[in-house]
Amino acid sequence: MQLFSKDAFAFREQLQNLKKVQSICLCGLFVAAYVALSFFSIKMTEFLEFRFAFLALAAAAAYGGPVMGMAAGLTGDVISFFAAPQTGPFFPGFTISYALLGFLFGMILYRSRITPLRAFAAGLAEFIIACTLNTLWLHFMYGMEWEYLFTIRLIKNVVSLGVNTVLLFVFMKAFSRIILTVSPTLKASRQ
Repeated sequence: MQLFSKDAFAFREQLQNLKKVQSICLCGLFVAAYVALSFFSIKMTEFLEFRFAFLALAAAAAYGGPVMGMAAGLTGDVISFFAAPQTGPFFPGFTISYALLGFLFGMILYRSRITPLRAFAAGLAEFIIACTLNTLWLHFMYGMEWEYLFTIRLIKNVVSLGVNTVLLFVFMKAFSRIILTVSPTLKASRQ
């Protein structure tokens, strides 16, 4: 199985598609879903919390590719920060993280058949960004020890990896059926 679809590398075509009215509207809907889902989380412990906004980001990336995924991640993070009361200041590093996550989701999920392995790869991309970049941003913001932060976040993200992989697989399986219903031309390009 090929991890990235060949269509994921057609950045110029994706950018042209993103300029169309239908794509702009859909990207806006994905951003709105991202913002709405950012209000919801399940807090298990002080350090373990499950969030669901990444599902809207995965949907945007699966529909419009890495370019739309990156645009939705960037825009969604900024809007959700200002729409919801936050515990800390705005830090653009997290915006970079979500833009990168949207891009990676697009590379993995765009015009591809959703399999457990592909869902795990997307979950692993989220895991790596959360463990590395997001931990680095927290270190810069609050000056906490890198090793301490990394250890706590690694444990939290290992648990989240399993849950996020299952959520991605179930959600993306259902979402891919919707995409194929709405746009039957994509059926031929699925791997």
